Amino acid sequence: MKLAAFRDQRCKKTEEEIAEHLTGNWRDEHLFNLASALRLYDVLQAEAELFDQHILEVLIELQPPQRRHDNVPAHPNPQKRYDIKHRGEQAQRNELWRFAGCDLTQIDGISPSTAAIVLTEIGIDLSDFPSEKHFVSWLHLAPRRPISGGKQLHKRRNGTGSNRIAGALRIAALSLSHSKTALGAYYRRTARRKDGKTAVFATARKLAQLIFRMLRYGQDYIDIGERAFEEHFRQNHLIGLRRAAEALGYTLTSHASGG
Repeated sequence: MKLAAFRDQRCKKTEEEIAEHLTGNWRDEHLFNLASALRLYDVLQAEAELFDQHILEVLIELQPPQRRHDNVPAHPNPQKRYDIKHRGEQAQRNELWRFAGCDLTQIDGISPSTAAIVLTEIGIDLSDFPSEKHFVSWLHLAPRRPISGGKQLHKRRNGTGSNRIAGALRIAALSLSHSKTALGAYYRRTARRKDGKTAVFATARKLAQLIFRMLRYGQDYIDIGERAFEEHFRQNHLIGLRRAAEALGYTLTSHASGG
C-alpha cells in the first residue's frame, strides 16, 4: 500500500487495485536486482540534474545584460502555469525567457525542458534559414519525396531522419493527443485521416514552424481552441467543395435539415 499511495491522481486504478498488482512472490534475487536498478537510477538522476544546472548557468551567462534582471511575464495559460510551477520548472522558464526574449512554452506541447533543447541546439539566431520550410527540412520533419527523371522513387531510409530537436518535438506532439487545444485537434484529425505515426510527424512539423516564427519574427502563439480549429477546418472544407462543384458546372448550396 505504501507504493500504491504514490499513484497519480489521474490514474484510473484505485490504490487497492494497484497494491494488488504489486503483490507477488518477490524472491531475494528479485529484490537485489530491484535495489541495484534503484541505485543506478538515483545516480543517473543526480547526473542529469548536474547537467541541467550547468546548462542553466551557461544560459544565464549568455543572456543580454539588458534582460538579465527583467521580470518574466506570467504564463498566459493558467493550467500550464500551474504545471510548470508544480514540476519545478519555473526557474528554467525564467532564464530561457531572459536568454531568448520570447517564451517558447506559450506553444502548446512545448515544456521548459523541450524549449531548452531547442535553444541550446540552435540558439536564437535563425537567419541562416531563408524560410520555415528550410528549417523544417533541416530537422528532417518534411515529407521525403525522392524524384528522378520526373518519377517518384521508392522511399528508403537515409539514416538522417532523427536529431535531438526533432526527437523532442515528436514527444511534444504525442503529448498533445488528448489536449483540448487547436494543436490537439490537429493531431487527432490527422490521426483519423492517416494514422498515429503520421499525426506525430505532422504535429511535430507544425511545432517546428511555430518555433521558427517565434524566434525569427517574434510572432507570439495564441491558441484559438479546439472548437475554433474544427470550425476553421469545416469552413475551408466547404470552400474546397464549392470550388470543385463550380469546376464541374454546379452550384453548391446549403440545406438545413428540418425538424
